[in-house]
Amino acid sequence: MPQLRVLWWAGLLALQAASVMAAPVKLRLCVSDQPFAPYTNPDGSGLFQQRALAAAKGVDVSIEQYAAPRARCLQDSRQGRADALIGVFSPDRLGWLAYPMRDGQPLAEQGVGSIQVMVFRRVGSPVAWDGAQLTGLGGQPLGLRFGFAYGARQERLGVPLDDRAMSSEQLIAKLVKGRVGAILLTDEALPQVARLPPGQIEALPRLYDTLALYLIVTRDFEQRHAELVHRLWANLAVGGR
Repeated sequence: MPQLRVLWWAGLLALQAASVMAAPVKLRLCVSDQPFAPYTNPDGSGLFQQRALAAAKGVDVSIEQYAAPRARCLQDSRQGRADALIGVFSPDRLGWLAYPMRDGQPLAEQGVGSIQVMVFRRVGSPVAWDGAQLTGLGGQPLGLRFGFAYGARQERLGVPLDDRAMSSEQLIAKLVKGRVGAILLTDEALPQVARLPPGQIEALPRLYDTLALYLIVTRDFEQRHAELVHRLWANLAVGGR
């Protein structure tokens, strides 16, 4: 009888161990609580969020999403409350965030997709973009949404930035009032500008940039689950766009 009890406990412990081993690794993904349609949405329905979820299938990773202000997402990733974000490559964040990289450069093919951004101005404004240099701001800052890094190139060239707008609607409102020039996500901004009274805001014809977005994980998470993270990124490369 004691021997049967020992065997029973041994079997139970083995089952529990197998269950623990089979449990997928939880990855806490923080996304902006402001829609970045159609790419990310607070309810998890964004195109890039769905691509990340699809890539996680079969990789023993369970992505758990939560929405918070972009600033808090960045803070949470620094402090270990979030394991991942979705965003563009930013060298300034390499101290605590990891991207799919090769030879010191991010691998766009292992991102969640790409976005296009354009320069918008008030109609009649001298703001111009020649593909390399932004001119005509007349001392006004260049506006962009808070927490988004696509204005870094202009900041390095000495252009002052205003990144306090929490949504594209707020940024367009500043632009209407003549407070800023603006870089905005093309797919998001064009429909909003089209709803304004005619003759207020226009997009410059030359595209500002096409930017890859990534499922960015914290250095700590990558170090603890390196194989899973790299398999997840590889799945994004073969998952189709």
